[in-house]
Amino acid sequence: MSGLIKYTGVVLGVLFAFIAKAQDMGIDTYNLNSESNKLQGKMLGEVLTLNAEVNSYFLYPDDWVPGAVKFVNGNVFENLRLRYQAYSDELISYNDNGRFLYQVEKELVESFSFQDGNKTRKFVRLTKNNNQQTNMYLEELYKGAVSLMVNWYIFEQSVSPYKDRNGITRAVEYQLHKDYYLYTEHDGLTKIRLNRAALLSRFPENQKQIRKLLRQNGIHINNEFSMVNALRLLIENNLTE
Repeated sequence: MSGLIKYTGVVLGVLFAFIAKAQDMGIDTYNLNSESNKLQGKMLGEVLTLNAEVNSYFLYPDDWVPGAVKFVNGNVFENLRLRYQAYSDELISYNDNGRFLYQVEKELVESFSFQDGNKTRKFVRLTKNNNQQTNMYLEELYKGAVSLMVNWYIFEQSVSPYKDRNGITRAVEYQLHKDYYLYTEHDGLTKIRLNRAALLSRFPENQKQIRKLLRQNGIHINNEFSMVNALRLLIENNLTE
């Protein structure tokens, strides 16, 4: 009997130690509430291990950067260390206290942002596109009646065999790419290039007025900044309806 009691005590001790460790790591399975805004790292997600390929080629930015996550229920988590897994469209966070990585549960996320050098990038989770349900993260460059969005993705290209920096022979290269979209609640996503012709083709009934407005304001669309300025100008002059 004493042996059984000793064995039971060991099992319970291990179990309690595991529970305590899980709490230290920020793993919680209860529903978050407004008070959780003060509990940094307490999020729902899947603990994971990244292999060398994912860590080297699929994550953006190149290192862990400070960021914040907002959940659909209003909970906000700040001072997190984040990276975006562009290959599978997932948000990854590093927990300093537990020294582990976890993939934040996408269904709970409304938006997240992080520092990229001297720029703050904001991503939103899009749940509806052209009346079709979807579930994807897009960077929000401009929010308005017509929003400018970016889809970050990893492009895989076959190449001649080569040895990577770890001495592994590979026959593919992974490159980070961006596609740009205009988004409205009615039309969903419409792919667009960052030039004047693409913007004019999106609003054919107002092409004459748009040309004149862009010319008067000296806007030459050739990058993200100029496209945002052009959209803002069109919306202010009711030329996107």
